[in-house]
Amino acid sequence: MELKHLTTFLSVARHLNFTRAAQELGYVQSSVTAHIKALEADLEVPLFERLGRRVALTDSGRELCGYAQVLVGYAEQTREAVQGASDDPGKIRGTLRIAAPESLCAYRLPPVLRALQDTFPQLRVAFGPAGRPQLLASLAEGTLDVGFLLEESVENPMVHAEFMMREPMRLVARPEHRLAARERVRTVDLGAETLLLIEEGCAQRTVMDRELRRFQLRPPTMEFVSVEALKRCASAGLGVAMLPAASVADEVRRGELAELRWDKEPVLEVFFVRHKDRSPTRVLQELSAIAREHWAPVEADGEAARAAPTTDNAADVRAWPRPTDEILTTRPRPFLMA
Repeated sequence: MELKHLTTFLSVARHLNFTRAAQELGYVQSSVTAHIKALEADLEVPLFERLGRRVALTDSGRELCGYAQVLVGYAEQTREAVQGASDDPGKIRGTLRIAAPESLCAYRLPPVLRALQDTFPQLRVAFGPAGRPQLLASLAEGTLDVGFLLEESVENPMVHAEFMMREPMRLVARPEHRLAARERVRTVDLGAETLLLIEEGCAQRTVMDRELRRFQLRPPTMEFVSVEALKRCASAGLGVAMLPAASVADEVRRGELAELRWDKEPVLEVFFVRHKDRSPTRVLQELSAIAREHWAPVEADGEAARAAPTTDNAADVRAWPRPTDEILTTRPRPFLMA
């Protein structure tokens, strides 16, 4: 049983398509077919079956997925550890698999990854969006090396989490919205508004849902899986949204969105997370250091803002509730990357 055959198997299992797997891996389709046939011969079981024009995993194929992910993951870790021992960062190779929520992927991580690429030019980075449940499950299964989370806290016994920075949330709407002209917007004022919410499982959704429950509010809502789509709908006047400050800064500057003067100041935190048993290799240590360096000015600005004189409602602002026992209990599908 060869490692490259397992890698090919995971690609076909991810796409359920031999042609797409070949494109992803840079093989001709006949090579992908040969790898799968060789693996099936080694294991003496069929791994895929054709259902008309579709390809599906057999029971044996589904069983193999978890083991293959672990084996390929350990192989990548081994390669990274050995190559990471080099004194020359330009000689370090391998693949680093990173995931983060969409807002961090789009607005916080690109300059960090560019600096990482400059430091390790031979390193391949597989980077994509993932929510908290999917990201943590993938870390536990070894199909992901490291992640960034935007949360109130990270309470998972299998995860080593490092605090990186604070990310304030902003309540925004179209500049012509009736609440945009108010000197103060209270949570109860949202009861008559349509709220544009990100999908459940995201920290900002959890924060908003909890605040609405505090005031027993049930406003009409629209749910989105994409931050970009949510922003577009907010700027089109469909409702009010709460989003990370970094994700709406450009729209506010261009006058497409307006920050509402909410009497709450919810703040989430960015964490750098890895499996607790995963050794902090040179690449991971450098990634953490680069992120801290790039985000230090943002954190410093936040500290200055918190130290500034506050208004009479400061006590109410700082009474923002935080969860104490929110622990991951779901186990969604693995985060599969090449």
